[in-house]
Amino acid sequence: MVDKVKQGIVFKASVMYVAVFLVMIYVIVKVVVLKCEDQGDLLKKSASVTFKTIPGHRGDIISSDGRVLASSVLSYDLTWDFMVPKLREGDFFERNVDTLAACISKLFGDSTSQYYANSFRNAFKEEKRSYPIKKRITYAQMIQVRKFPIFKLGRYKSGLIITENSTRSIPHKELAKRCIGFINAQGAQVGLEKAYNDRLAGVDGKMRMRKMGNGEWREIESEEGNTPPIDGSDVVTTLDVSIQDVAENSLMEYMVKSKAEEGTAVVMEVETGKIRAMANLQYDTVSHSYLENFNVAVGRRMPPGSTFKLATMIAVLEKTGMGIDDKVDLPGQYYALPGNPKGIQDEEPHILTGPTSIRTIFELSSNVGVARLVRNTYPTSADESEFTERLSKMHLDQITGVVIDGEASPAFRYAGSSGWWGGALEKMAIGYENEFTPLQILTLYNAVANGGRMVRPLLLECVKKHGVVIERGETEEREKAICDRETLRKVQELLVGVVQEGTASKAIKNDFFQIAGKTGTAQLVINNKVVGHSASFAGYFPADHPKYSCIVVIYKPKIYSYIYGSASAAPVFQKIAQELCIRDRDLHTKKNFDIASYNEKKQLPQTKAGDKAYLDRLYSDLNVQVANAKDMDQYHFVAPTNKADVVQLESVSLVKATVPNVIGMGLRDAMFLLKQHKMKVTVVGRGVVKKQSLPAYSNVKEGAKITIELAVN
Repeated sequence: MVDKVKQGIVFKASVMYVAVFLVMIYVIVKVVVLKCEDQGDLLKKSASVTFKTIPGHRGDIISSDGRVLASSVLSYDLTWDFMVPKLREGDFFERNVDTLAACISKLFGDSTSQYYANSFRNAFKEEKRSYPIKKRITYAQMIQVRKFPIFKLGRYKSGLIITENSTRSIPHKELAKRCIGFINAQGAQVGLEKAYNDRLAGVDGKMRMRKMGNGEWREIESEEGNTPPIDGSDVVTTLDVSIQDVAENSLMEYMVKSKAEEGTAVVMEVETGKIRAMANLQYDTVSHSYLENFNVAVGRRMPPGSTFKLATMIAVLEKTGMGIDDKVDLPGQYYALPGNPKGIQDEEPHILTGPTSIRTIFELSSNVGVARLVRNTYPTSADESEFTERLSKMHLDQITGVVIDGEASPAFRYAGSSGWWGGALEKMAIGYENEFTPLQILTLYNAVANGGRMVRPLLLECVKKHGVVIERGETEEREKAICDRETLRKVQELLVGVVQEGTASKAIKNDFFQIAGKTGTAQLVINNKVVGHSASFAGYFPADHPKYSCIVVIYKPKIYSYIYGSASAAPVFQKIAQELCIRDRDLHTKKNFDIASYNEKKQLPQTKAGDKAYLDRLYSDLNVQVANAKDMDQYHFVAPTNKADVVQLESVSLVKATVPNVIGMGLRDAMFLLKQHKMKVTVVGRGVVKKQSLPAYSNVKEGAKITIELAVN
């Protein structure tokens, strides 16, 4: 009996061992098969494996001076899974939740720690699997959160879920916002974002993901089948943040003063056509402020008014060969038009009667004078067609081709076309009948500044890939010469005359260089009713070697005194030119110190104390005699004194144990010198140093505090 029991036990054990052995053999075979079988086939068989799209990083839009205008910035969303086992071990959650709430409250500062703690406890009780904590936090904030109590345990123990997002950031807010453009869920919509979307957009990659038991998707490390994303390129635009800021602030001032609906100011580099600033402001009825909601420069078509008289003068002077001092007999205030009882008229002080020079007609912007001049030059129907054809040869019937979408086509009327009437020639000559965008008018003025050479407005400086230039923006010439050289010389002189003696003479003054340009005022008419005005000024500077061209348009000002180009647009142009003059010494073509006056009156310039190298250059440029220049070569800083007809230099002490004398210095030199003595400086005021709290040449210890008071001379 015992033997039978033993045999049964042995048999059962044998069966068990055989079963275990067979299972082991099966497992080993399956492992070998899995290892040998194609990984891709296995993944295809798995319903828990899929591909996740990994977006390529969108490139930045960068200004010509190196500042970021638009960039893709990573942000992070925080959610909390309260059902992870660790949180429900004993009193772990309760012991740490108050400390965590205090940390979160301190980091974000939007709610009290008590609020966060109560919210977390309620979510814990309700067993929330995806409780939102915070959206759109920065990378730095995310790193801090991961160090907080509970969360420092990691994703699987703490339940903290961090989701990465990519958002488009515009650091300078409204500055050139419309020109830069924007993107949304449907993609790039307007501006540079859309124009250069093919360069900026990255190429999406794909990553295999496996669904885990808790429903979370995790990356599969194997590289097979994965495609890495490709980053987009950076677009460096021609826009200069400093110039854009000047244009926008100058425009804003007069938009507010005039209570205008819209306005634009565009600054273009003459030789290359590079747009350095494109400010567009539109009154927003919701926020009751001026915002960059519409690109007025590119998309708003309007009658140009008297700025168009430049094109008329080119057509007239080239055909007739007349000189600008040749005279035309004018009828006075009114010029009759066939079928139009109102005709064309001038207001004071533009009313001219009798023989009047072309120069005076243009400088005073006489509508009657220009109308008489163009009719005398193009008297017949065939001549009228020649006039509009001549305008067409200046590309005035075409868009500029600027890369930004939305450029409005000119409303250009050809002689003999539908709607052409007996007075259309004269009305066109003074800036009506046709409509153009501000950028289209600026392109004409830029051509006059550019020796007659018309270039397409350019917004692309270059395209960079990981810092390496892979494409450059090229200046595209549209017309080698819009007119002959003699005609060009004449109209250039006329534009200078407008600023010196004509309608812009009171609004535009510059002590450092000459400006050339033309004012414009146009009535905006709908159904024979005047619904507003546009005020404009277009021109370039310096007039003798132009570097920048610029147009300013104030559209529909509500304050009547600002409807004229000379009252609103010209002052904006003046402010832009003055600011650029301050920033760019190469623009200066006049000397602020009159050499001739110095020679006659023995008048010496008043000069600040400072770096001798800079003073040497200044005195050399002004041809001012320095009595002891060579004797002072050994000194870095000097103080000038005017004596009779020469300048005498004195050394500024650099002995480290004594306080230097910085009275009479500019702030830069004073700060440099005081920092050399390792002093802690407090600055009050602006201008030239007038007082210093520690007496010059007194003994001083390293790190001593000194206050310098500045004042404008």
